[in-house]
Amino acid sequence: MSPNIREARPNDAAAISQLVQSSFGAYVAPDWEPTAQEMLLADTSAEKLAARMAESVVVLVYEEGTIMLGVILLPRPTLLQLCFVAPGHVGKGIGRSLWEAARARVEDRFPEARTIELNASPFAVAAYKAWGFYPISEPFVRGGAVATRMACWLPGRALAKAQAAMRTPDGLSLVGWSDSRHLGDETST
Repeated sequence: MSPNIREARPNDAAAISQLVQSSFGAYVAPDWEPTAQEMLLADTSAEKLAARMAESVVVLVYEEGTIMLGVILLPRPTLLQLCFVAPGHVGKGIGRSLWEAARARVEDRFPEARTIELNASPFAVAAYKAWGFYPISEPFVRGGAVATRMACWLPGRALAKAQAAMRTPDGLSLVGWSDSRHLGDETST
């Protein structure tokens, strides 16, 4: 079966809820206190997810045939709130594929967005690092949930490509660092 990434539909809410809750139980819940686990399960009911999906800027699902294996949800262009892959399918590139598709949509639809942040569970930190996110906090506990705040600076990829294109055959860079205004951040000096 060929994989498919598509926009989530309102009638996907129950399947998304089941996927999120089963993946959470398998990979994230062991690090969380019971009250935090209960809160996440309540917040990811089909009804609550349907409402959140309707208000989000990006909600994508990854399917193989008719089987949903992953979901990613960004309620606004600068926040990745949910990214879950079905148990037994973690480590197969599904999460990365969802991230790349979501990132492309944000870069296309919201060019003013420079950074996307998230709270990563201890289980997911390594995957997010591999996708270009960097920790911007130490691990913390909030309401019984364990997380590390991470961020991905979107212009970084374009900058790296431009620099690579400007290298000489002997590997020297023809691009020098100037001020940050060239990087799309007029607030830095």
